[in-house]
Amino acid sequence: MSLLERPRTAGEERRAASRPRPDREKRKLPGWGQQLLFLLAVLLIWGGLRLLDVISAQALPGPWAVAASFVEAVQTPAYWVAILETFRSAAIGLGIALLIGIPLGLIIGMYAVVEKSTRIVIEIGRSFPVVTILPVLLLILGATLSMKALVVFIACVFPIIIQAQYGAQSVSEAVNETVRSYRIPRLLRFAKVSLPAAMPSIMTGLRLATTLAVLVAVGIEVLTPVPGIGHEIASSQIDANASRAWVYILTAATIGYCINRLSIFAESKLLAWRPPSNLDE
Repeated sequence: MSLLERPRTAGEERRAASRPRPDREKRKLPGWGQQLLFLLAVLLIWGGLRLLDVISAQALPGPWAVAASFVEAVQTPAYWVAILETFRSAAIGLGIALLIGIPLGLIIGMYAVVEKSTRIVIEIGRSFPVVTILPVLLLILGATLSMKALVVFIACVFPIIIQAQYGAQSVSEAVNETVRSYRIPRLLRFAKVSLPAAMPSIMTGLRLATTLAVLVAVGIEVLTPVPGIGHEIASSQIDANASRAWVYILTAATIGYCINRLSIFAESKLLAWRPPSNLDE
């Protein structure tokens, strides 16, 4: 220490000691490495439970049995057809929900009169159990793609409406006063003010709705004779083929994870001006 430097206080010494060193940061595993280690730990625990026969093979087959069933399943057209059927119904229902939900949510958020008049319907819709209308829709539409897409639409449209509404309501009063004072047309206000301000909330609703669409589609296929991943899970259960059922269960989980990651990636690109969140890591 030179003569011009002042000695450190006790508080500064403690802060310097607790500050992570660069060499420690370099040795720290990245996020994907930590996730991979956790996945390997889960597989080891799974295999250990199977080797110790803690859980019956009919309830939880070993990872090697599921892997063998997966290799067998991917070589059959039925596996890919099931994925396509689930994707198709989820995409149709989600697409219609986006086309209707985003403009409707923005309009509700922009005008207080509309928000007050639709509040009861939105609150009921957001908590409505869509599974309860399956018997009625089965009688009207039958076990068809239209029925499944309609249920997906009902499940997804309300989260999208609510997030778009929150986004439109996030516009500050000063901005609204400026828009009104300059007499900007409503359509231009919608496109240049409300929509950009609501984009972060809309992307959050999209991320929630995309995963929800796949989950609802699979759930409908389990409960009804509609083709898809869920129907294959139910058929495997009837045939007492647990390893095959787990192949489709893990396939559905993997699809949901991939869709969620794609949504986060799209959000990071479309909203590059926004500070990154923990979800982007």
